[in-house]
Amino acid sequence: MFSSRLSFADSTNALSKAKERRRIAGLPIIDMADSNPANAGFVWSLTELSALLRREGIQRQIPEAHGLPSARTALVDYYLARGVRLTEDRIFLTASTSEGYAWLFKLLCNPGDEVLVPEPAYPLLEVIAALEGVVIRPYRLVQLAGEWVIDPSSLTASRQTRAILCINPSNPTGAFVGRRDRDLLRGFALKNSLAIICDEVFLDYVAEGVISPGTWAGENQIAHFVLSGLSKVALTPQLKVGWIVVSGPRDTVQESCRRLEHIADAFLSVNTPAQLALPDLLRRAGSMRSAINARVKQNEMTLKNWAEQSGHGCTVLHRPAGWMGVLALPSGVAEERFLLNSLEEGVWAHPGYFYGMPTTIPSVILSLLLNPLQFNEGLKGLERALKRS
Repeated sequence: MFSSRLSFADSTNALSKAKERRRIAGLPIIDMADSNPANAGFVWSLTELSALLRREGIQRQIPEAHGLPSARTALVDYYLARGVRLTEDRIFLTASTSEGYAWLFKLLCNPGDEVLVPEPAYPLLEVIAALEGVVIRPYRLVQLAGEWVIDPSSLTASRQTRAILCINPSNPTGAFVGRRDRDLLRGFALKNSLAIICDEVFLDYVAEGVISPGTWAGENQIAHFVLSGLSKVALTPQLKVGWIVVSGPRDTVQESCRRLEHIADAFLSVNTPAQLALPDLLRRAGSMRSAINARVKQNEMTLKNWAEQSGHGCTVLHRPAGWMGVLALPSGVAEERFLLNSLEEGVWAHPGYFYGMPTTIPSVILSLLLNPLQFNEGLKGLERALKRS
């Protein structure tokens, strides 16, 4: 009686089962995969957030398919500060970046059509695509001189291919879509009449010393859609506001917006208080993003020092952006066995295969947001697990 869209919900893995057994037993767990800023102490004060949300206009809904003009004007300013001039009519507010993906899959794909997605990447994409009846097919990112770039031989299209997805910067590797890969994707999309969807939620979290290629909003040669949201930009995932920026040739943009208006109008899912608060949230979020970048830098240095001094042969991969760290394990250490041992030591982390990391790089994905004391305790647990592995 149930839809096959939810077939992914019928299976669990050994690590998740082991974590659940430990939770039921009431044993402590240091979650080194926890990437929720609030859990790491990065929250707006109740007084400040209440003032932002309690303002004239929250008493009623304005059924604007694109979202409130004041919110979209603030987003025009946000992108102008990042070097791109947009107009309000090309912006659609959504309840989240995830909903933005779902709307774009509805816009571009029929059931059974496919979207090309990078690998490694965050596994949520598989779930959203399955719920929309869309097939995802990976193209590979490979390391070249320490940088993650697209393997051109892995980019292929079929009759069912409708779009290419890229993440700028990637989660978990933090790699940007640089000029070389933008040219590659643009040329491939033009050749095969595809759209490009670019997820930029981590755009503002650039590592020290790294030059960001910047946003890919404002593309004018191909059908192009940029996704982002307050979850990362303003550290307010609980307010549930994301957005889509539509770019490309004029005729394509007009038709994309016309169709997106129908999708958005069917849901009207963004709440009014959050839309009214968005301009002030964007203006005031810079200090919190700076604090996160400082925390991530501190924990990354701790992780690198630990890897160098442990003597086990672990290395930390280069992180251009984002707030996740990739710890490459010594040759011969299996991800799953190591993390099962880690769980017995009271530490939870994600294996690289959750994200489609290459099998040639056995790895563990760690959140660099954690409180430094907790992060250090977690590393002690990983050290004990390494000795057992």
